[in-house]
Amino acid sequence: MRRIIISFTLLAATVALVTSLSSVRASGSPQQSKSKSSKTSMAMSFGNADAITQEELRVYDYFLASDQLEGRYFPSRGYDTAALYVASHLAEWGLRPLGSSSGTNGPLQPYLMPIEMVSHQIVFEESKASVTAPAPAGRGGGGARGAAPAQGQLRTTDFEYAKDWTYAAGGGGGRGGAPAATLNIAGNLVFVGHGFVINKSNTNPYEGLNVSGKIVVVAGIPPDLAAFQAALLAAGRGGRGGGAAPQNPLGQNCTDYLTPDEAAAKNGAIGVIQIGNYAQLTAMANANATGAGRGTPVNGPPYQVTKFQAATPCPSVPIVVSGIGLTNSIFQGEKIPAADVFYRAGSNTKMDSFELGAEKKISFHVSVHSEGGHGENVVAMLEGSDPVLKNEYVIFSAHLDHIGLTANPLPDGHNVNNGADDDGSGSTGLLGVAHAYAAGAAKGMRSKRSIIFLWNGGEERGLWGSQYFAMFPPVDLTKVVADLNMDMIGRTKNPNSVDADPTHLLVDSGEVLVVGPNISSDDLEKTIETVNSGYQKLKLNHFYDATAPDATHDNLGPGPQGQRIFYRSDHYNFAKMGVPIAFFTIGLHVDYHRPTDTPEKIDYEELQKISKTVAGVGWVLANQVGRPALNAKLPDQLITDMKAAQAQGWGKITPVLAPLPGMPY
Repeated sequence: MRRIIISFTLLAATVALVTSLSSVRASGSPQQSKSKSSKTSMAMSFGNADAITQEELRVYDYFLASDQLEGRYFPSRGYDTAALYVASHLAEWGLRPLGSSSGTNGPLQPYLMPIEMVSHQIVFEESKASVTAPAPAGRGGGGARGAAPAQGQLRTTDFEYAKDWTYAAGGGGGRGGAPAATLNIAGNLVFVGHGFVINKSNTNPYEGLNVSGKIVVVAGIPPDLAAFQAALLAAGRGGRGGGAAPQNPLGQNCTDYLTPDEAAAKNGAIGVIQIGNYAQLTAMANANATGAGRGTPVNGPPYQVTKFQAATPCPSVPIVVSGIGLTNSIFQGEKIPAADVFYRAGSNTKMDSFELGAEKKISFHVSVHSEGGHGENVVAMLEGSDPVLKNEYVIFSAHLDHIGLTANPLPDGHNVNNGADDDGSGSTGLLGVAHAYAAGAAKGMRSKRSIIFLWNGGEERGLWGSQYFAMFPPVDLTKVVADLNMDMIGRTKNPNSVDADPTHLLVDSGEVLVVGPNISSDDLEKTIETVNSGYQKLKLNHFYDATAPDATHDNLGPGPQGQRIFYRSDHYNFAKMGVPIAFFTIGLHVDYHRPTDTPEKIDYEELQKISKTVAGVGWVLANQVGRPALNAKLPDQLITDMKAAQAQGWGKITPVLAPLPGMPY
């Protein structure tokens, strides 16, 4: 590694954007003295950023993107190895750990911020459903397996998990996950149309019905909600972290409307059977054909962050999704046949409520296996030199995880999503910045404010690591001056980067996309522009620096919502805390989230220039007299999310957990 070693005596220095030395020890010719003075001034201005070399960055990225790390899925042994790799460098460079402060084993665990996780997995073979009802005339019963009794006699028909029914969201399912505990419900049935209670349209399908202690059956959704969901799909929502959404036409959940599981709970029902839509029925058919879901997923159990499993906004009951066979059995002999229910649900046609036959009963048993796990952020600090300002912080962040192994290997058998750019490049750049700052500090070059270096885990799972840091921070987040986030900073256009995806935008060499300062802080934008014009002179592209697309900003992608990049990386969780943010990226490319995102494709000169620029911006922020202010007008969605984070108690200083069982060391 190349280091800049310059001998000088600093008599007086200002902490303006460009620091000048008032006196330099003369040695050799006047020209040599002038050259040394210039180099020293530059180093002091931008925090030893010139110590970041392409050779260093190449070594980091080739390690993080190696096949042996298996795509750094969060959580996984490959991710743990990456975390240890980063921690080992931080320890070697003498940066202060900001992770576990008790119960640690060895020199590396103090750099790890443990994140407790849990996996709830349904045991298919032990999960059962059955319908007891009068036998129909002749054969039938919609999926019956076993001898048929005489017409009118009660018969019980069993239905197989995954093929005939699945556990969905709501209640114990935590809205999308498996239930946290074994489920047992049984009772009579009542059909309640789509099952939504909507105040503005005086919609109440439970009116006049007694569903207490019973299981309600629902099909379809309200037409307004169907149109809303179609708009979201057309807008291409999703990606990392999702982000802001158009306004729900039903209003505010729990206040303006109740979902079927919430309305059922309010009316005393014990569960909901949702008649499967086309996508759900197709998934069941595929699961039956391939056995999908019966083994361990390629990247291990489906872990969730334990502390994120908050209670639902209002009481709810469990939901199961009914496939074709079970639905036929449920509506056998009723006033509406199953075929009509499927058709009307698919077209969102209103259906009247009614009680199903009094002798018909259904029961569900869901067996759940729970397993604990762990993940971790990696975090270190360089303490500031000013006795007062050292209690304020500039955060540099990147995400260390990627998407792991793929179930669909390339033709040559390669099945590792290496993530050399996403976000091996950002993690690599952050290592370069941390090393440069640490090397500068060893020579007496220390900023006034403290610097936090944060490698987040689980960004690809929904910005988990940054959310955890923002919810349970080890420092006062009101003292954070800015978050400078790097995610995908290693690729540029070249003859091999041709991409048929029209929603992708990739920068030219010497260009960087800057996202967020125009949205959150004009002061921060001015600092970035000033540093850049006096240092690396990158072309600053603000195409994604917008919360809504227009003719010149974020107008790629389907529908009116664009790519919504502002919401899709770890900086957004700091924005929710009122922290000015800047996100540096090169955009999206043909190898995004594919096994072809490999380290030989990285433009290391680009990676170096962006890393130096970010290091320079951070150094100025850590030394300037004031701190960037938030803009007076912020996007409505950001304001909503800031209020939600505040209401949920984010940001209270919290002791970091001791290492969890299985944590690396």
